[in-house]
Amino acid sequence: MTWDQRSLSIFLTTAKYGSFGRAAREMNLSQPSVTRIIRRLEADVGTPLFDRTPNGVSLNVYGEAFLPYASTVDAEMANAVDLLDSLRGASKGVVRVGGVGSVVSGHLATALRQLLSAQPGLQAQVVEEIEDKLLLALKRGEVDLAISPEPYLDDEITLACPEALHDQVEVFAAPGHPLAGRAEIPLDEAAQHPWALPPQDTPVTRELQRRFFAHGIETIEIGVSSRSVNMLKSMTMQGGLMCWMPRRLVTLELETTRLMALPIPELSFRRTFHIYRRRKGQLPPAALRLLRHLQGLSGGS
Repeated sequence: MTWDQRSLSIFLTTAKYGSFGRAAREMNLSQPSVTRIIRRLEADVGTPLFDRTPNGVSLNVYGEAFLPYASTVDAEMANAVDLLDSLRGASKGVVRVGGVGSVVSGHLATALRQLLSAQPGLQAQVVEEIEDKLLLALKRGEVDLAISPEPYLDDEITLACPEALHDQVEVFAAPGHPLAGRAEIPLDEAAQHPWALPPQDTPVTRELQRRFFAHGIETIEIGVSSRSVNMLKSMTMQGGLMCWMPRRLVTLELETTRLMALPIPELSFRRTFHIYRRRKGQLPPAALRLLRHLQGLSGGS
């Protein structure tokens, strides 16, 4: 059984978009070429990997089982090419890293500035996502390091280092909000006002609801639900809602007094981030260097 990186890349692209035609456009190939390569790959592994329908294709049970291994091999081959290019002077290497919004604009930006200053010519590819999407990107090999507040260890993901990073999560509202200006706000009163939050299945919103539930408050009103940090901030500033997010994400809005922190002690906490990697495979040299810079920030975060 043999296959090459090109076949795996086409398989992964087809799985991502659910269409031979879309995969062909993304890979700059003809659709018959993509179809032929997928069929050859299926012949090599001895089973179909996709269910074909008039509306496109989707991974079957065999394709789902094959997906994480294909992702790992494809990522490792890309890392190997980057390493060889770096060794022969053709490039300075590529670092692929992901983080949630507050990490990308804070700790990660600082570490990348340090790394790029020390190694000019290095290319950084950064993915900003909410926790669940971020860890999926790590599993798929789209990033080599992922920085997330969600504790997450399984057969595919492990800690890249023991050190942790931190930030401060608080409640924010516009100065004109009915609760603004109070010395302290009871949790039950905060529950009576609408919120702008990520979707309910995300770790951030689950944690907020858990804190309300712990004090006997079973429901809160969600006025706007969005994965977009900018949307949540905009609705908080202009729509009279409250948001719950890291202080780093609203630094400019606080400095320009468009937002202010609300004193709700039960909802103010120091959040911990961990740096994750895939269990299988090697970290590229550039990712190892970035990891050292991130570790250097852990003491002062």
